[in-house]
Amino acid sequence: MNKLLQLVLVGSTALILTTKPVFADNVSKIQQYLSGTMSLNASFTQDVTAKNNKTQTSTGQLSLLRPGKFRWTYEKPYPQEIISDGKQVWLYDADLAQVTIKPVGKALEASPAAILAGDNKLETNFNITNLPSRAGRDWIELIPKQNDSSFARIRIGFSDNNLNLLELDDHFGQTTKIQLKQITRNQAIDSKQFNFTPPTGSDIIRE
Repeated sequence: MNKLLQLVLVGSTALILTTKPVFADNVSKIQQYLSGTMSLNASFTQDVTAKNNKTQTSTGQLSLLRPGKFRWTYEKPYPQEIISDGKQVWLYDADLAQVTIKPVGKALEASPAAILAGDNKLETNFNITNLPSRAGRDWIELIPKQNDSSFARIRIGFSDNNLNLLELDDHFGQTTKIQLKQITRNQAIDSKQFNFTPPTGSDIIRE
């Protein structure tokens, strides 16, 4: 499975709330936004910057229906999809004709998808720290409690009444930035789009 695709789903688990009085409303603002988000559609740009400063860029579309249902579609440079029906997750690589199937809990631990589409109990799995405003956004930082997390830290940026930027640092010196655009929130979404049938002839891997 392509490393870029795995970055969206690999992680650890969620958050303990530690607030600093100066930036206290950053956490509450983002928590309120997440708890009030029942559905969301957006386009996204994902930039993965390696330790040598080389960057790989992907673009695509995201739809989610909370709790637990989402469809994360990479359109460029390589077609890939990550779909969850709330019970299991399918990772489909069209070029490899390969489908990886995981239980939803295992697949979503401390991932961007879990933050956006999960049950909003971030404090269960992360230590949360308020950060000062930067680049016109309010920020919080999530540090996974579990040592085996794929990400060392996750920063969430909020502006224009939307959560629209995630920055993820892994343990190999890579930083992944996911910027959400053209966001529509709490509009009706057909739940059928969160079902997936592997194409005939696909190589299926179960984890």
